[in-house]
Amino acid sequence: MKKLALLLAALGVVSAATYAAPELTVTSIGQEVEIEHTNGTDDTTAWLYNRVGLAYENWTIGFEGAKQWAYSDKNDDVNSSRGRIQFDVWNKVNDDLKLGFRYRGEDDFERFYGRYDYSHGMFLSSGDFWYQFNDGTNDVLRAEWFPIGAKFGPVTVKYMLDYTKTLGDTSIVEDNKLTKYEDSLAQQIRIYAPLYQSGKLTLSTEGRFNITEDKNYEKPTPHRNYDDFGRNRIYLKANYAMTESLNVYANYAYEFRKWDLKDGHTDDVTEKYYQNFTFGWSYRF
Repeated sequence: MKKLALLLAALGVVSAATYAAPELTVTSIGQEVEIEHTNGTDDTTAWLYNRVGLAYENWTIGFEGAKQWAYSDKNDDVNSSRGRIQFDVWNKVNDDLKLGFRYRGEDDFERFYGRYDYSHGMFLSSGDFWYQFNDGTNDVLRAEWFPIGAKFGPVTVKYMLDYTKTLGDTSIVEDNKLTKYEDSLAQQIRIYAPLYQSGKLTLSTEGRFNITEDKNYEKPTPHRNYDDFGRNRIYLKANYAMTESLNVYANYAYEFRKWDLKDGHTDDVTEKYYQNFTFGWSYRF
Protein backbone atom coordinates (compact mmCIF):
# COMPACT_ATOMS: atom_id res chain seq x y z
CA MET A 1 0.00 0.00 0.00
CA LYS A 2 2.85 2.34 0.79
CA LYS A 3 4.40 1.68 -2.64
CA LEU A 4 1.01 2.37 -4.26
CA ALA A 5 0.63 5.57 -2.28
CA LEU A 6 4.11 6.71 -3.27
CA LEU A 7 3.41 5.85 -6.92
CA LEU A 8 0.16 7.81 -6.90
CA ALA A 9 1.88 10.74 -5.23
CA ALA A 10 4.64 10.72 -7.87
CA LEU A 11 2.07 10.59 -10.67
CA GLY A 12 0.29 13.52 -9.06
CA VAL A 13 3.47 15.61 -8.99
CA VAL A 14 4.23 14.79 -12.64
CA SER A 15 0.66 15.56 -13.66
CA ALA A 16 0.73 18.89 -11.83
CA ALA A 17 4.05 19.82 -13.44
CA THR A 18 2.75 18.84 -16.87
CA TYR A 19 -0.42 20.84 -16.38
CA ALA A 20 1.55 23.89 -15.25
CA ALA A 21 3.93 23.79 -18.22
CA PRO A 22 3.25 26.44 -20.85
CA GLU A 23 1.53 25.26 -24.00
CA LEU A 24 1.35 26.53 -27.56
CA THR A 25 -2.33 27.31 -28.10
CA VAL A 26 -4.38 28.44 -31.07
CA THR A 27 -5.96 31.82 -30.26
CA SER A 28 -7.68 32.80 -33.51
CA ILE A 29 -8.44 31.87 -37.12
CA GLY A 30 -9.83 34.00 -39.91
CA GLN A 31 -10.11 34.85 -43.58
CA GLU A 32 -10.15 38.13 -45.45
CA VAL A 33 -10.72 39.27 -49.02
CA GLU A 34 -9.10 42.52 -50.20
CA ILE A 35 -10.00 44.18 -53.53
CA GLU A 36 -7.97 47.09 -54.91
CA HIS A 37 -8.41 49.32 -57.93
CA THR A 38 -6.62 52.47 -59.06
CA ASN A 39 -8.72 54.66 -61.35
CA GLY A 40 -7.09 55.23 -64.71
CA THR A 41 -5.55 51.75 -64.84
CA ASP A 42 -6.81 48.57 -66.46
CA ASP A 43 -6.26 46.18 -63.56
CA THR A 44 -8.18 45.26 -60.43
CA THR A 45 -6.52 42.94 -57.93
CA ALA A 46 -8.04 40.71 -55.24
CA TRP A 47 -6.26 38.96 -52.36
CA LEU A 48 -7.56 36.05 -50.28
CA TYR A 49 -5.87 35.83 -46.87
CA ASN A 50 -5.98 32.81 -44.54
CA ARG A 51 -4.76 33.50 -41.00
CA VAL A 52 -4.00 31.59 -37.81
CA GLY A 53 -2.96 33.11 -34.47
CA LEU A 54 -1.18 31.29 -31.66
CA ALA A 55 0.17 32.09 -28.19
CA TYR A 56 2.98 30.73 -26.01
CA GLU A 57 3.63 32.40 -22.64
CA ASN A 58 4.53 36.03 -23.53
CA TRP A 59 4.84 35.21 -27.24
CA THR A 60 2.18 35.67 -29.89
CA ILE A 61 2.61 34.04 -33.30
CA GLY A 62 0.78 34.52 -36.56
CA PHE A 63 0.76 32.63 -39.85
CA GLU A 64 -0.71 33.95 -43.10
CA GLY A 65 -1.07 32.36 -46.50
CA ALA A 66 -2.47 34.47 -49.32
CA LYS A 67 -3.25 34.29 -53.04
CA GLN A 68 -3.79 37.16 -55.45
CA TRP A 69 -5.92 37.33 -58.59
CA ALA A 70 -5.73 40.15 -61.14
CA TYR A 71 -8.52 41.18 -63.50
CA SER A 72 -7.61 43.12 -66.65
CA ASP A 73 -10.23 45.37 -68.22
CA LYS A 74 -8.14 45.52 -71.36
CA ASN A 75 -7.92 41.76 -71.88
CA ASP A 76 -11.12 40.88 -70.00
CA ASP A 77 -9.48 37.99 -68.19
CA VAL A 78 -8.51 36.88 -64.68
CA ASN A 79 -5.05 35.61 -63.77
CA SER A 80 -3.82 34.10 -60.54
CA SER A 81 -0.73 36.25 -60.37
CA ARG A 82 0.89 36.13 -56.92
CA GLY A 83 1.13 34.21 -53.67
CA ARG A 84 2.32 35.10 -50.18
CA ILE A 85 3.60 33.34 -47.08
CA GLN A 86 3.94 35.40 -43.91
CA PHE A 87 5.11 34.60 -40.38
CA ASP A 88 4.85 36.96 -37.38
CA VAL A 89 6.16 36.63 -33.85
CA TRP A 90 5.83 39.14 -30.99
CA ASN A 91 7.28 39.09 -27.49
CA LYS A 92 5.73 41.10 -24.68
CA VAL A 93 8.75 42.64 -22.96
CA ASN A 94 6.65 44.49 -20.36
CA ASP A 95 3.25 46.14 -20.04
CA ASP A 96 4.32 48.96 -22.39
CA LEU A 97 6.62 47.37 -24.97
CA LYS A 98 6.40 44.53 -27.52
CA LEU A 99 9.18 43.50 -29.91
CA GLY A 100 8.53 41.52 -33.07
CA PHE A 101 9.86 39.85 -36.20
CA ARG A 102 8.11 39.25 -39.50
CA TYR A 103 9.00 37.25 -42.59
CA ARG A 104 7.09 37.83 -45.83
CA GLY A 105 7.79 35.98 -49.04
CA GLU A 106 6.13 36.51 -52.40
CA ASP A 107 6.92 35.38 -55.94
CA ASP A 108 9.66 37.94 -56.60
CA PHE A 109 10.84 39.17 -53.19
CA GLU A 110 11.54 38.25 -49.57
CA ARG A 111 11.29 40.63 -46.61
CA PHE A 112 12.78 40.39 -43.12
CA TYR A 113 11.28 42.81 -40.59
CA GLY A 114 12.23 44.13 -37.18
CA ARG A 115 9.21 45.56 -35.35
CA TYR A 116 8.24 47.27 -32.11
CA ASP A 117 5.07 48.55 -30.47
CA TYR A 118 5.18 50.89 -27.47
CA SER A 119 2.32 52.44 -25.51
CA HIS A 120 2.36 54.27 -22.18
CA GLY A 121 -0.52 56.37 -20.96
CA MET A 122 -1.74 58.56 -23.79
CA PHE A 123 1.48 58.27 -25.81
CA LEU A 124 2.45 55.55 -28.25
CA SER A 125 5.04 54.68 -30.88
CA SER A 126 5.60 51.79 -33.30
CA GLY A 127 7.55 50.83 -36.38
CA ASP A 128 8.26 48.26 -39.08
CA PHE A 129 11.80 48.21 -40.51
CA TRP A 130 12.72 45.71 -43.21
CA TYR A 131 15.27 44.55 -45.75
CA GLN A 132 13.77 43.38 -49.04
CA PHE A 133 15.61 40.97 -51.34
CA ASN A 134 14.24 41.49 -54.85
CA ASP A 135 14.46 38.97 -57.68
CA GLY A 136 16.04 40.64 -60.69
CA THR A 137 16.03 44.21 -59.32
CA ASN A 138 17.78 46.14 -56.57
CA ASP A 139 17.34 45.28 -52.93
CA VAL A 140 15.76 47.98 -50.77
CA LEU A 141 15.62 49.13 -47.17
CA ARG A 142 12.18 50.25 -46.02
CA ALA A 143 10.75 51.83 -42.89
CA GLU A 144 7.19 52.60 -41.88
CA TRP A 145 7.81 54.37 -38.58
CA PHE A 146 5.35 56.01 -36.22
CA PRO A 147 7.78 57.85 -33.93
CA ILE A 148 5.02 59.52 -31.93
CA GLY A 149 1.30 59.20 -31.44
CA ALA A 150 -1.24 60.21 -28.84
CA LYS A 151 -4.68 59.17 -27.62
CA PHE A 152 -7.26 61.87 -26.94
CA GLY A 153 -10.14 59.98 -25.41
CA PRO A 154 -11.45 57.63 -28.12
CA VAL A 155 -9.43 59.36 -30.87
CA THR A 156 -5.85 58.36 -31.77
CA VAL A 157 -3.49 60.53 -33.83
CA LYS A 158 -0.17 59.24 -35.24
CA TYR A 159 2.69 60.84 -37.16
CA MET A 160 4.36 58.50 -39.70
CA LEU A 161 7.56 58.48 -41.75
CA ASP A 162 7.68 56.24 -44.85
CA TYR A 163 11.25 55.81 -46.08
CA THR A 164 12.70 53.77 -48.97
CA LYS A 165 16.40 53.39 -49.75
CA THR A 166 17.48 51.62 -52.95
CA LEU A 167 20.72 49.64 -52.60
CA GLY A 168 23.48 48.72 -55.01
CA ASP A 169 23.77 49.97 -58.58
CA THR A 170 20.49 51.82 -59.05
CA SER A 171 20.99 52.75 -62.70
CA ILE A 172 17.71 52.91 -64.62
CA VAL A 173 16.71 54.31 -67.98
CA GLU A 174 13.98 56.95 -68.11
CA ASP A 175 13.22 58.98 -71.24
CA ASN A 176 16.36 57.53 -72.89
CA LYS A 177 18.53 58.97 -70.09
CA LEU A 178 20.59 56.95 -67.62
CA THR A 179 19.65 58.00 -64.09
CA LYS A 180 19.98 56.66 -60.57
CA TYR A 181 17.10 56.48 -58.11
CA GLU A 182 18.41 56.81 -54.57
CA ASP A 183 15.70 57.17 -51.93
CA SER A 184 12.32 58.64 -51.01
CA LEU A 185 10.69 59.98 -47.86
CA ALA A 186 7.02 60.68 -47.15
CA GLN A 187 5.43 62.17 -44.04
CA GLN A 188 1.89 61.33 -43.04
CA ILE A 189 -0.68 61.96 -40.31
CA ARG A 190 -3.13 59.18 -39.43
CA ILE A 191 -6.28 59.65 -37.37
CA TYR A 192 -8.45 56.87 -35.93
CA ALA A 193 -11.87 57.56 -34.44
CA PRO A 194 -15.10 55.75 -33.53
CA LEU A 195 -18.29 56.83 -35.30
CA TYR A 196 -21.17 54.77 -33.94
CA GLN A 197 -21.93 51.81 -31.72
CA SER A 198 -25.23 50.07 -31.15
CA GLY A 199 -25.51 46.58 -29.75
CA LYS A 200 -23.20 44.32 -31.72
CA LEU A 201 -22.45 46.81 -34.52
CA THR A 202 -19.48 49.19 -34.39
CA LEU A 203 -18.59 51.82 -37.01
CA SER A 204 -15.26 53.63 -37.09
CA THR A 205 -13.09 55.67 -39.43
CA GLU A 206 -9.44 56.15 -40.30
CA GLY A 207 -7.87 59.05 -42.18
CA ARG A 208 -4.44 59.00 -43.83
CA PHE A 209 -3.11 62.40 -44.89
CA ASN A 210 0.24 62.85 -46.65
CA ILE A 211 2.11 65.97 -45.58
CA THR A 212 5.07 65.83 -47.97
CA GLU A 213 6.82 63.37 -50.29
CA ASP A 214 10.28 63.65 -51.84
CA LYS A 215 12.13 61.36 -54.25
CA ASN A 216 15.85 61.76 -54.82
CA TYR A 217 17.75 60.90 -57.99
CA GLU A 218 21.46 61.15 -58.68
CA LYS A 219 20.68 63.29 -61.74
CA PRO A 220 17.56 65.30 -62.69
CA THR A 221 14.95 62.83 -63.89
CA PRO A 222 11.33 63.39 -64.96
CA HIS A 223 9.20 62.05 -62.11
CA ARG A 224 6.20 62.95 -60.00
CA ASN A 225 5.66 63.11 -56.26
CA TYR A 226 2.45 63.46 -54.35
CA ASP A 227 1.85 67.15 -53.85
CA ASP A 228 1.97 68.53 -50.32
CA PHE A 229 -1.22 67.23 -48.69
CA GLY A 230 -1.92 65.67 -52.10
CA ARG A 231 -2.63 62.10 -51.00
CA ASN A 232 -5.59 61.63 -48.68
CA ARG A 233 -7.32 58.34 -47.88
CA ILE A 234 -10.51 57.92 -45.82
CA TYR A 235 -11.68 54.56 -44.41
CA LEU A 236 -15.14 53.58 -43.23
CA LYS A 237 -14.98 50.43 -41.09
CA ALA A 238 -17.83 48.24 -39.84
CA ASN A 239 -17.54 45.36 -37.36
CA TYR A 240 -20.37 43.08 -36.22
CA ALA A 241 -19.94 40.74 -33.23
CA MET A 242 -22.06 37.75 -34.12
CA THR A 243 -21.02 35.98 -30.90
CA GLU A 244 -18.48 36.63 -28.15
CA SER A 245 -15.92 34.83 -30.30
CA LEU A 246 -16.96 35.44 -33.92
CA ASN A 247 -16.67 38.80 -35.67
CA VAL A 248 -17.46 39.73 -39.26
CA TYR A 249 -16.26 43.00 -40.73
CA ALA A 250 -16.01 45.15 -43.85
CA ASN A 251 -13.85 48.19 -44.65
CA TYR A 252 -14.00 50.63 -47.56
CA ALA A 253 -11.37 53.23 -48.45
CA TYR A 254 -11.20 55.97 -51.07
CA GLU A 255 -8.01 57.88 -51.83
CA PHE A 256 -7.65 61.26 -53.57
CA ARG A 257 -4.32 62.09 -55.22
CA LYS A 258 -2.77 65.28 -56.54
CA TRP A 259 0.60 65.14 -58.27
CA ASP A 260 3.59 67.47 -58.10
CA LEU A 261 5.45 67.15 -61.42
CA LYS A 262 9.24 67.28 -61.29
CA ASP A 263 12.02 67.79 -63.84
CA GLY A 264 9.78 67.90 -66.90
CA HIS A 265 7.30 65.12 -66.04
CA THR A 266 3.98 65.84 -67.80
CA ASP A 267 1.47 63.19 -66.61
CA ASP A 268 -0.74 64.53 -63.80
CA VAL A 269 -3.99 62.85 -64.92
CA THR A 270 -3.65 59.10 -64.42
CA GLU A 271 -4.00 57.24 -61.12
CA LYS A 272 -5.70 60.15 -59.35
CA TYR A 273 -8.07 57.96 -57.33
CA TYR A 274 -7.66 54.66 -55.50
CA GLN A 275 -10.24 52.35 -53.91
CA ASN A 276 -9.83 49.51 -51.43
CA PHE A 277 -12.52 47.16 -50.11
CA THR A 278 -11.97 44.39 -47.56
CA PHE A 279 -14.32 42.00 -45.81
CA GLY A 280 -13.74 38.96 -43.65
CA TRP A 281 -14.29 37.10 -40.42
CA SER A 282 -12.28 36.27 -37.31
CA TYR A 283 -12.90 33.66 -34.64
CA ARG A 284 -11.18 33.95 -31.24
CA PHE A 285 -10.77 30.89 -29.05
